[in-house]
Amino acid sequence: MVTLLLIIITNLYISLKHPDIYTVSKSELSSLKGSTSYLGRLHLWRLLVQNNDWDNATTLESKLNPDQVKDYKLSYQPQLLLDKLILLSGLDNKNSDDYLQLAKIQSILGYSSQAIDSVKKAHQLDPIRSDIERLFYQVN
Repeated sequence: MVTLLLIIITNLYISLKHPDIYTVSKSELSSLKGSTSYLGRLHLWRLLVQNNDWDNATTLESKLNPDQVKDYKLSYQPQLLLDKLILLSGLDNKNSDDYLQLAKIQSILGYSSQAIDSVKKAHQLDPIRSDIERLFYQVN
């Protein structure tokens, strides 16, 4: 019983001292201060988008600046990413930047083996570029 109580108290202390990013966003969202509330809503929306929870993200979207939402959606929304992927895949003469962009999109969409292949192709095209070299050795 004492051990259980000690574990509960420790978890409570840790959660209050070092809250996770969702808790921080939700507490900012409920702030009475307008700018803090907006930032909390924006942070929570971005977290939902990054975790592919588009249904819940959409409920917050109407209360956000459309310009801030638009660019982020272009980078994470699966349908828009698939469109970009198809467009880039159809290019005949891809350069190393095209392959890096392909790798990023493939990685976000969960196509890990294809993303690794794209990084390898980028490295073949530009083996001395430091960012590509780092990625190449990370995936190998």
